[in-house]
Amino acid sequence: MKGVFIDDDNTLGYETNSLFRKLVNVIFIPILYVLPASAVRLLKKIHKNAEEMIVYAGTHRAMEIIYEINPRPPANRFQNFFLSIWLGINNSKAVRNRLRLVRREIKNKIIQLATENKEIKIINVASGSARAVFGAIDEIPSNNNLKISVIFIDKNHEAIFYSQQLASVHKYRASFQWVEDTVDNFFRTNDHKTKFNIAEIVGLLEYLNDDDILNMFSMVYKSLDSGGILITSNIVNNSERRFFSDAIGWKMKYRSTDELSSLLISAGFLLDKMKIYYEPQRIHCVIVAQK
Repeated sequence: MKGVFIDDDNTLGYETNSLFRKLVNVIFIPILYVLPASAVRLLKKIHKNAEEMIVYAGTHRAMEIIYEINPRPPANRFQNFFLSIWLGINNSKAVRNRLRLVRREIKNKIIQLATENKEIKIINVASGSARAVFGAIDEIPSNNNLKISVIFIDKNHEAIFYSQQLASVHKYRASFQWVEDTVDNFFRTNDHKTKFNIAEIVGLLEYLNDDDILNMFSMVYKSLDSGGILITSNIVNNSERRFFSDAIGWKMKYRSTDELSSLLISAGFLLDKMKIYYEPQRIHCVIVAQK
């Protein structure tokens, strides 16, 4: 398979582990590994945010706590200390690193399309809070001629409302449309009438089986314009997996870079038109596949 690059873009502010943190992990991670499922009751009592992360695991609500880091509402020092440990474990850092990487790839593609004077059409599948798309558009230099339209698809009404609230904070130079629907239904309705330049599917594959992913990738491929890109990712096996699966109950499907790229190839994408990255923690694989 094609080589995988560990992204080392020092302009993104990636979160890596200091020597001290690496030494702490030698002791800390084995402890996480042996925590029983019954430990979840204690973990919920650490902090209101910790409870919310467990109860809403896999949703935008849990992800937003990881993204924002700061505890809401403030608790006592003891609670905040243990929450900071949780939000500082490798998986939490990797999620924030993934956001930075995906945001950069979206921004770079928008800039490229802008230089070609193309109208930019983006589709964000299982959009959640849509932070990567919002962040990328925020970083684009001012250009009055830039035409960007984005369709956000999510079957969760609460997630759509949340991203709409985020969008209302800024005056984006873009046209946004939110669609409360499943991916299958949307693409059947769209019937590939709209050709997109950028498709972003991040944070969804961990909850789908291979057949569903292949079907979705195939529909996205048909909906992409020539030269358009799909940005997607999947969590890979890592030392904290058992903690998330057994202690917290955050069940995910872990895939290697070869497994993810093979699904893309089966959907029609070519390997030599893929960029395959690990974020610095090597927990999330991000692939940018061009049609």
